[in-house]
Amino acid sequence: MSTITLARIYERQGYIADAIAIYSQLLKDEPQNSTLQKALQRLKGKNMQKVAFFTAMNKKDQFREFEKWLVKPWN
Repeated sequence: MSTITLARIYERQGYIADAIAIYSQLLKDEPQNSTLQKALQRLKGKNMQKVAFFTAMNKKDQFREFEKWLVKPWN
């Protein structure tokens, strides 16, 4: 069952695509819901920023720094 609460949980956990899917589904049932509209706009903007960041990496040193970040221990 998709709810706004579940979408918010996904959003806080970083599961942006899942949150977008739920907000979109809920918005179909309530197209005038401004809370859902704003959440969806916000997340789509964040998602596009991430895509832009990854597609802009074009130098070997940028990839190496990103790889270091990926394997960094997060303890």
